[in-house]
This record gives sequence, structure tokens and C-alpha cells, in this order.
Amino acid sequence: MADIYAIWDQKIEDPNVDKQQLYNEMLERFNQDGQKDLNICWRLVRICIVLADGYEKINNKNEAKKCIEKSFEHAKKAIELDQNSMDAHKWYCAAVGRMAPLVGTKERIKFGHEFKEHRDIAVKIDSNDMIMHHMYGRWCFEVASLTFLERKIAETFFATPPKATYEDALESLKLADNLRHEWKLNHLWMAKVLIALKRYDQAIEWIDSGLALPTIGEEDGISHLTLEGLEKSYAKYRAKK
Repeated sequence: MADIYAIWDQKIEDPNVDKQQLYNEMLERFNQDGQKDLNICWRLVRICIVLADGYEKINNKNEAKKCIEKSFEHAKKAIELDQNSMDAHKWYCAAVGRMAPLVGTKERIKFGHEFKEHRDIAVKIDSNDMIMHHMYGRWCFEVASLTFLERKIAETFFATPPKATYEDALESLKLADNLRHEWKLNHLWMAKVLIALKRYDQAIEWIDSGLALPTIGEEDGISHLTLEGLEKSYAKYRAKK
């Protein structure tokens, strides 16, 4: 099975592969094996997120939402299969992160708690995973961006509301960058955090460096479009040479 996992991983990264067909192939194999193979299950989460990215790129929000919901179902199954698996917790975090914007404030804050819980378990197993550092940076950004009303709602429903700062977000995203500098999505989020911190001159540097990276796959495509929008807004802060 190790060979087929490696092949699937390559196909997930390959922009020329039909991702819906790949998902169907993986799901069929998962069902044939009695839905007990964790290594297929968390990959189903991953491929669903890739499919969602593809639909978001063409602004098909309904299909993107369906894919994200599927990813969450697979993520819950992965945790059920092995609560000690770093990959299960990592991809659960990924699915929860994509579900959060689709729900109301109370549910979104609940997802935030779940993310933090599973993130903490994942980093205890492997503290050197770039995706986890990246996702935690985004989580910190979202928590730091909560409005006054959202914070009050969190205090009402939860004994310990989530807490994080933009500086926390920056620190975690830098850890991800140290592990993989040529990651367009991470450059985008570095820029977003720096904009939130009003460090516009630094933000435009990350925007420029992100735009200079090659665009491969749906994730890069969406990131590139967003970076182009930010570049138009913050180009005036670029240092004069």
C-alpha cells in the first residue's frame, strides 16, 4: 500500500490530474477496505480541500461548500480510526479551518476551540510540521481579528474563550516559512498579518516575493489572485530603489 499512497500524493500535487476522478478512486478503495485505512482517510480530507480550492477559483461556492463538508466528515472518521495519529489531527484542523467561515458566530468559535485542541495534540506528536505552523498562524490571525461582539459571545458560551495576537500569528507563520520558504500561500498570510499590524512596507515585500513564486495547482492560483489584489492596494508602500 505504501506505493499507492505515494502515487496518490504525487497526483494530489499534480495540477494536470483530474481531482474528482482521483477522489472517486480513493473513496472506492477506502470503502473496499471497510473504511478502516487511516492513510486513505486523511488523504480523502486533503483531496476534498483541493477540490474545494478548484471550485472556489471559479467562484462555484455551492460545490466548494459540499467538498469542505465532505472533508470534515472524512476528518471526523480519521480521528475515530486513530486518536494518536498526527496526520489525523492535522487534517482535522485543516477541515475545521475550512468549515469555520461557513457557519454562524457561535459555531465558528466552537470550531476554533476544536482547532486549538487538535492542534495541541498534533504538535506534541510532531512539532516540526510546516502545515501545522501555517494553520496555527491563520488561527491566531482569526482569533486576533474577532470583533468586540464576537468576543462577548465567546465569553458567554465558553469558560475559556480563545486568545491570540497578530504577533502570535506572525511567529507561527515564520516557523512555517523557515521550513518551506517557497510557499505562496504562506507568503500571502504573512502579508495579511503584517497589514493587520500596519507594517505595510514589510507586507509589500512579502506580497512581491509571493507573486514571484511559480503558480502550481489550485491553492497557488487562488493565493496569486489574492496577492495581486493586495499588491494594487499596498504598492505605494514599496521601498523606492
